Amino acid sequence: MNTQYLLKVSMLVVLLVTASAEAQNVSVTDYKVPVSQVDNLRIDAFSFNLTTEGKEVIHEQGEIGLVYKRFYSSLPFAYFIDALSSASYFRQFSFEDSDRTGTYDMNLDIQVQKYFRETNKFFYFVSPDVLMRKGFDRPQSDVIFGLGYGRFINATALRKAVRIEDFLFEEGVISDFLPKETMIALGQIIEKEAEYRNIYGDRTYLSYWYEDMSSEIDKTGLVTGGGNIGPIGILRMREVLTQEQISDRFFGWDVNAGVQYQLQTRDKDMDRPPPALAINVRYSRPISWRMQVNTDFKLDTPFKRDHFRREYNIRQNVDFIYEITNRIAFVSSNTLHINKERDQDARFRHISNISFTFFIENRISLTAIEQISKEEGSPFRQSLLFALSYRLF
Repeated sequence: MNTQYLLKVSMLVVLLVTASAEAQNVSVTDYKVPVSQVDNLRIDAFSFNLTTEGKEVIHEQGEIGLVYKRFYSSLPFAYFIDALSSASYFRQFSFEDSDRTGTYDMNLDIQVQKYFRETNKFFYFVSPDVLMRKGFDRPQSDVIFGLGYGRFINATALRKAVRIEDFLFEEGVISDFLPKETMIALGQIIEKEAEYRNIYGDRTYLSYWYEDMSSEIDKTGLVTGGGNIGPIGILRMREVLTQEQISDRFFGWDVNAGVQYQLQTRDKDMDRPPPALAINVRYSRPISWRMQVNTDFKLDTPFKRDHFRREYNIRQNVDFIYEITNRIAFVSSNTLHINKERDQDARFRHISNISFTFFIENRISLTAIEQISKEEGSPFRQSLLFALSYRLF
């Protein structure tokens, strides 16, 4: 198996899944809300990686990890939190013997940004980063201060509203797709679950929450028989909101540039690197309700004389996501790393992943990943990874 083969498989999957389907009256980019947020905490309970070069087994690796992501945006304020911790074992094969070694890794990325005014997209930001790995004397910490332009909106609540609409239409509860205004209002009610819980309490908020969602649908006059959606409609709402796994939906873009400082080195005797220019460009675009593309570009280069532009790091990541069904998701990811040291040629590293995630239950999923990587000066590598994940919330 090679890179060209994987690319052909990816294109075939895209062609097979882009067949025409009945369209709703609302699109992802119609969703505009004053507050946009998402929380995601999951345990990557177990993963196993087997790597080969040609017909030779090179190494095996097992890993357990904890991932937390939080996104919040309420003009003129927004913040993003990504926390990852993991522990793993590694076994290197050789002709004579093989050894197992253990390691751990903890990384915390935060970005807090404040828009100058609610009516525009200009913002200033601070972005601290903390990294700790086995072998470090202490946590390595960096911070970036800078300016940016753009905005991201989380439209996952509207995606859930569309899934509810699909159920109701397929089962004849409603006679046609709901108006755009109704869908947006339904998404906003779904997104306010925490607000309902705070007002009515943990035990009683659900009845008010479902009642308000039902009322939005009932007043359109599209419920068959002219009545209300009834127990079947409530059952489908509950199924989507509590039992199904729906991938996060973002749309928008932003670009920022700032000055990166290393506050603390990983080793006490290590000199801190000079301040650097850091540039980040992000873009997310839903192709349809089932498909989405995300891309993230990062560049940094030191301001130090004779090092600026002669020494740099570049990372470009592109993801394609497709929900084949409400239980199976396909993801294709490509990452390019370029590292350039002063007075040396740039070194390239490319990683391609193709994965299928099977949602066993609302919180449990099994993922199979085929990875191909090629680093300049190193052999071509192929890996097969299986991971079992549990989402806490």
